[in-house]
Amino acid sequence: MPKFNEELLQFLWQHKILKPLPFITTSGKEITVIKNGELNKDSGPDFFNAQIRVGEIVLVGNIEIHIKTSDWLKHKHQQDKNYDNIILHVVYEHDVDLAQNKMNNVEVLELKNLISESTLSSYNQLYTSKTKIPCHNQLGTIDDFKFITWLERMTIERLERKVNAIEEYFNSVNSDYTQTFYFLLLRNFGFNVNSLPFEMIAKNLPITILLQHADNLLQLEALLLGVSGLLENQFEDKYIRQLQNEFDYLKNKYKIIPLSKEIFKFSKLRPANFPTIRLAQFARLIHTNSNLFIAPCDFSNYNEVFKALTINLDGYWKNHYSMDGKLTTKDLTLGLTSIENLIINTFAPFYFFYSRKTGKDEIGDIAIELLNNCAFEQNAKTKLFVEKKMVLKSSADSQATINLYDNYCSKKLCLKCGVATFLLK
Repeated sequence: MPKFNEELLQFLWQHKILKPLPFITTSGKEITVIKNGELNKDSGPDFFNAQIRVGEIVLVGNIEIHIKTSDWLKHKHQQDKNYDNIILHVVYEHDVDLAQNKMNNVEVLELKNLISESTLSSYNQLYTSKTKIPCHNQLGTIDDFKFITWLERMTIERLERKVNAIEEYFNSVNSDYTQTFYFLLLRNFGFNVNSLPFEMIAKNLPITILLQHADNLLQLEALLLGVSGLLENQFEDKYIRQLQNEFDYLKNKYKIIPLSKEIFKFSKLRPANFPTIRLAQFARLIHTNSNLFIAPCDFSNYNEVFKALTINLDGYWKNHYSMDGKLTTKDLTLGLTSIENLIINTFAPFYFFYSRKTGKDEIGDIAIELLNNCAFEQNAKTKLFVEKKMVLKSSADSQATINLYDNYCSKKLCLKCGVATFLLK
């Protein structure tokens, strides 16, 4: 059996996971718990604003929980005025009568006989589990509706975590929504492998410069490929040399300092994922949909966003993926999985961020709707849940399970997870 701790007792009290027996205090009085109180995550009593009835008297105040009654003294609560308005002292085991409790008429409720063996057994299975998801073997027993209800909360929490990261960049660019969206989208055009170099491009080449040249595709390509440092070599192809000449002019005009081309990764990538192709696609996106950067939230549903991201390259990049002039017949389009990756990691988080900043709840609803329209993401983390829950269908579900795994399962924070609540009940 795992070591008993206050966190478990708080969990059982908060979620009312106790035997349906009369609550008899150590002084022999029966009490009725009207409100268990609100869990306090800071210093002070464990639960605020609780209500209990002792006989005909209703008491309103705070509740403190300990393993043993004597822990009150061990924690020196008798010296802390924050504990003066305690209405109930809840303990697993009552081991000493406290003068302070008697003086203030504070009842002591012992939980030892109010916690069922099945609850402790379920907790033990979670605590001792060796699987990546502690409740993996029990997950199939959870009602699908209850599980999905918890996942909806996890989806929002995942978006809120992403919002925090967006907020940090937003503040660094003087609350510029256009630059923030551009930064986020360009970084995600790097698709993990090149996300950091693409992020550096966004910082070195502001969207204001690119939008000034939105009607000239050649200049857009020259700016993006030039600032990346990928135009630094000697090239034979006529079009690439044209890009070089164009960038030489623009570089001096805007005082652009190119990055080192060595930071970009090509090894083990399919040609369609080469940085050169992704930057050419991004240039085409600005050229054909400059309004996407000026007012991204005007693209208000999945079909509109998907259409904007359906990028068809022509000219040199239709059948080239590098600058050596060699032709290719490989497919260089931005595929369905890549488009939905951008929707999941750029559009939904940005819309959610924008909604939080402006108070426009309808934009937040669009963010959720976008996730509901994208397919469930298959990866090592999400597959752990799919094995047990066939009800998972959309990227809202996959984003939720990723959050659940990263911030609960892998850290074994079962007592903070709604799934554990269902199991222990």
